[in-house]
Amino acid sequence: MKTNSIDKKTISFNGFYNSSALKKGLSFAESNGALFASSTALVLSATLRPPAILATPKTDTENKKIACAKAVTSTILDFGITFLISLPVVKAVNRINKNPEKYLKKETIDNLKEGAEILTDSKAYTLANQLFKLGIGVAIAVPKAILNVMGMPYISSTLFKDKKEPQNNPKNLTFKGREKNGLSSFIGKIMDKKSVQKFSIKHADSNFPMHINAVKDSLATSVFIGVISESKNIKDERKKPLIYNSVISTGLSIISGYILDSAAKKPEEKFIQKLTEANKNDPNLKKYIDGFKIAKPVLILGIMYYGIIPVISTFFGERIGKNSQPSKKTRLE
Repeated sequence: MKTNSIDKKTISFNGFYNSSALKKGLSFAESNGALFASSTALVLSATLRPPAILATPKTDTENKKIACAKAVTSTILDFGITFLISLPVVKAVNRINKNPEKYLKKETIDNLKEGAEILTDSKAYTLANQLFKLGIGVAIAVPKAILNVMGMPYISSTLFKDKKEPQNNPKNLTFKGREKNGLSSFIGKIMDKKSVQKFSIKHADSNFPMHINAVKDSLATSVFIGVISESKNIKDERKKPLIYNSVISTGLSIISGYILDSAAKKPEEKFIQKLTEANKNDPNLKKYIDGFKIAKPVLILGIMYYGIIPVISTFFGERIGKNSQPSKKTRLE
């Protein structure tokens, strides 16, 4: 009887760690980390962030509405742009993975291999791959922030249907993505650069996925603040609460993300150990492990940013914004 009990636990154990759903999710994160992050943000933004913002106590309703509009606009744009841009980049990188000798110099392959039998098993080469796959998120941070500000009034009027607000339709925005035949060669030439190889080797064991997400969020918030300050489509009295909301959200998200990521080191090691045991004969095991390392910070930052922090940032963003506004008496003087 005891043996049967142990067997059932083992089956249950293996059932999760070698389930097709888990492996597909981790493979997706490894193959296209930027799109995985955008997809996660889109789901969490639609399900967690708006209810959290709207539930903020003692906060002006209009400020909550515009904060919701900002969250929805940002994630929709992020997913759309990332989807169109990431696909050709990922395909180009995968072509290099399948035939590195065609796109990379022998010296580059030897440098990034670092003793590994297969180039794709090297930590340095894995990081070089992710420089492009995850770097897409950083590359689109600036245009996304600009389009975010442009789209907020229209998203707000659509979500909350305020008759007093203008119902103008936004200009049609068309994004066209097309894979260029030379994209793999172009990426290969960048990998051939000594500076890229040195960076990849030096930071092969670093927490690169967390760092790149922090850079992406910081850059997007900085650009967003600059653009919204000059926007004529957002009412002046709504700008400062929204700006402080964004700063507080991003700051708390990054700080808490690093703290939680550090605290999750031991659980991460246990998860990888169990994942390895359950899939020891699977040729894609390394892909699952690399995918988990990418997915973990995305999920930590996402849950904090979209589920917990919105109430704090919306509440304090409004109050800091009001306190920074000159009083009526001062304006008259």
